[in-house]
Amino acid sequence: MHTIFGPNVMFTPDTEQVKSMYEQDNSLALLGITITKVEPNHTEGEMTITKEMCNGFDTIQGGILFTFADALFAGACNTTTATPTVASQVNIHFIAPGKIGTTLRGVARQTQTWGRNGLTDVTIYDGERAIAEFRGMSRTTSRPPTEK
Repeated sequence: MHTIFGPNVMFTPDTEQVKSMYEQDNSLALLGITITKVEPNHTEGEMTITKEMCNGFDTIQGGILFTFADALFAGACNTTTATPTVASQVNIHFIAPGKIGTTLRGVARQTQTWGRNGLTDVTIYDGERAIAEFRGMSRTTSRPPTEK
């Protein structure tokens, strides 16, 4: 069974909603994403590229890389509000390919908020080299989180 939180992840009462959100996110386990840091406006994680994640060029498929970045984006923009915050518009720039067996590290930082809106940047790294840059606009909703 995949562990979605790294051993040093600490949650505070202010970030408890992010823990709950991630615990209900089945895509993290499916893709082997581990959340390694959760702080206000900041989330980090890791994911190792497997053969099943690769396209016909033996590099990580863009949609999977996007999903990794999106998961970190969700954490960063939900750390400072108890009301669900969702993506309203996002884009990603693929800079370099990710290869099978590589462990990627992602860093998400919410850099701006105004009203119910936010701007969050996510960088995906292979070692020290950035391989993707994701930028997302978020919107805090007025509805409660969904229940299972």
